Amino acid sequence: MTFHVGTDNYSLDHKGRIVIPEHLRRDADGEPLAALFVNMGFDGCVNVYSPTQWGEWMERIRRARDVALARRFRRAFMSDAREVTVDAQGRVPIPPALIRRAGLGKEAVLHGAGTHIEIWNPQAYAAALAPVLDVDGEYERLGEQFLKDDLG
Repeated sequence: MTFHVGTDNYSLDHKGRIVIPEHLRRDADGEPLAALFVNMGFDGCVNVYSPTQWGEWMERIRRARDVALARRFRRAFMSDAREVTVDAQGRVPIPPALIRRAGLGKEAVLHGAGTHIEIWNPQAYAAALAPVLDVDGEYERLGEQFLKDDLG
């Protein structure tokens, strides 16, 4: 599995394309990806998935026990989803509906979120991090809560 890490600022061009750095658009074997999948993320950002990661999401939804709930989720999850082609300059087009829903403008934050990439409006990204990073001890408290079995 490929893990995406790091956060940087990038620009969307007038056609709604954003450069995805080369190290973030490789598969688990290190091969460059010609296509990616984009959809609306859970926190107001755009999610970017490799074909393998997208397939894993589709399989998880398919295996859901509550079929009616899975259908409802799948419908929403895929409503604005698109397969997009990576051009020779490493640019990926973000569909206009996703740009609107995520509040993206000329500037964007690209965040490596482990198993996928998130594209954020810079102000929304800062607001999402503030409750964790701007509150004394909150980062540590969350780390202890979620990693308690791994902290020794």
